[in-house]
Amino acid sequence: MTQPTSAREAADRNAQAIMSGNLSQLMADITPEVLAQVMAMGAQAGGLSPAQMPNIEGYDLKDFGPQEDGGELFHVTFRSSAGTATLGATWKQLMGQWKIVAVNLVSAEPAPPAAG
Repeated sequence: MTQPTSAREAADRNAQAIMSGNLSQLMADITPEVLAQVMAMGAQAGGLSPAQMPNIEGYDLKDFGPQEDGGELFHVTFRSSAGTATLGATWKQLMGQWKIVAVNLVSAEPAPPAAG
């Protein structure tokens, strides 16, 4: 696959990889520091981090543009039957490739209980 030419292309590719469970692409998109942040995020999200969500049905990508630190910030909201989780991801070009250099949990909302 060709390298994305913009942070938005990279963020979209990464969100699709999360939806499809493409672990090799996920690992290629993050730095070791971000891997540690992602591991800590699971407990913080109460089971609603994208890594723990069953059958992600879709996502929305919001571009916040260039930041003071030189990165580009995106919020990605993943949707599944369990609820929604929004991640903030800062992307930067490192050695010619777009990488996530910081990630945080913006929100996690469980789905309302099914009416029965």
